[in-house]
Amino acid sequence: MHLRSSIRVSAPFGLSHSAAGTLCCALAALAYTGSGICMRMVSGLGCDPAWATCNKELVTVLVVAPWIAAAMIRRQLHFPPAKVLAWILLMGLATQLGGNLWLQWSYGVIGLAVAIAANVGAMLAFSAVLGRVVLSEPVSWRSASAMAVLILALACLALGAQAAANSLAPTAQPLLVAVAVIAVVAAGFVYAALSATIRHVVTTTTPLSIVLVTITGMGVLTLGPISFLRLGPEVVVATPWQQYFWLYGAGLCNFVGFISIVKGLQLTTVLHANVVNASQVAMAALAGITLFKEPWNAWLLAGIALTIAGVMLKDHPPDKPAI
Repeated sequence: MHLRSSIRVSAPFGLSHSAAGTLCCALAALAYTGSGICMRMVSGLGCDPAWATCNKELVTVLVVAPWIAAAMIRRQLHFPPAKVLAWILLMGLATQLGGNLWLQWSYGVIGLAVAIAANVGAMLAFSAVLGRVVLSEPVSWRSASAMAVLILALACLALGAQAAANSLAPTAQPLLVAVAVIAVVAAGFVYAALSATIRHVVTTTTPLSIVLVTITGMGVLTLGPISFLRLGPEVVVATPWQQYFWLYGAGLCNFVGFISIVKGLQLTTVLHANVVNASQVAMAALAGITLFKEPWNAWLLAGIALTIAGVMLKDHPPDKPAI
C-alpha cells in the first residue's frame, strides 16, 4: 500500500477535497504575501537577512513547541520513525539555508515583485517534476498549460529585474542581479522539494506539529548562531523595535500560511496546490508597486495579466476519496 493512503484526511465544513484544498491554498497565498510584504519592509530597514529569517521562524517555534510539550506529557504525541525525522530535519536545513535565507537577501537586490515571481515560477516547474517522479501524481494537459502560462508570466516579470535593482541600488551590477535571480530560482527548487516532502509525510503517521516545529526550528538553530558570529552580539542586541514588529508580523503570517498550505497539500495534489498558491505572484507585484514604489513597465503588466490567466486556466481535479 502506498504510504499516502495510510491515514484518513477529512475536508472541513463538508466541502469536497478539491474545494477545501483550493481554499486552504488561497489562504496560504494571502498569508505568504503578507509575510513577504513584512520581510520586504525589514529588508528596506537594513536588517541582516540571516537574523531576519531566524526571528520570522521563531514565531512558529514559540507557538507550536508548548503544544508539543503538553502533548508529550499527556502521551498524546508519537514521533515519526528516525528515518522520517532525519529526512524532515534535512529538508528543514535546506529550506532555511537554501530557501528562506536567499529569498530574504534577494529582496534587497531585485525587490519583492521580481523575487516572488522568479521563486514561485521555479517552484511550479520543479513541483510538477517532483510530483510526477516522487509522488506519482498525474499532470493533466490543462494543468500543464496553466503552468506554462504562469511560467511565461514569471519570465516577463523576471525581465524587469535590472530595473527593480536600479531603483533599490543604482550601482547594482548585472552580475549581482543575475546571482539574485539564480538564488530565488534555487530557493524555488528547495520549496518544491519541501512541498513534496510535506505532502508525503503528513499523510502518513507524522504529526503536523512535528513538521512545523522541525522545519522552522532549523532556522532558529542555524541562522541564530550564524547571525551572532557574523554580526556580533552588540549588533544583534541593538536591533530596533520597528524591525522586530515587522519580523514577528511576518512570522505570524508565515505560521498561518504554513498551516494552510500543509492542509491544502493533504487535500489536493502538489501541482494543484502550487498553481493556486502562485496567485501570490500578482499580489506581491501589486504590493511591490504600490507599497514600495518598485518600478513598473510593460513586462510587469504582462506578467500580472498572464499570471491571472494561468490561475484561471488551472485544472480543477475531481474530488478524490479521503485518504
